Amino acid sequence: MIELEEKNILDNVETVFTVEFDTERDAEIIYNSIKPEISFSRNDRSKTIMHLDNNSIIITIKSKDVVSLRASINSYVRWINLSTKILKI
Repeated sequence: MIELEEKNILDNVETVFTVEFDTERDAEIIYNSIKPEISFSRNDRSKTIMHLDNNSIIITIKSKDVVSLRASINSYVRWINLSTKILKI
């Protein structure tokens, strides 16, 4: 019998992405609308740091695995997209 050791080559992954807005005001509004998500999301598999830089929001996500990284990215993209749509109403 051959035993294979399962290895995850993508342990402890990190990504940084920047979302640029038309104005600093828009960036601040969107930032403030999604900032509570960081406080309320209790996730042992990933950690998010977010900050404003003029008319951009910079989001850093550190995850224990690629699945939680992808889920976190998808969540932030959805929240930003929804907030942007609401801002345009």
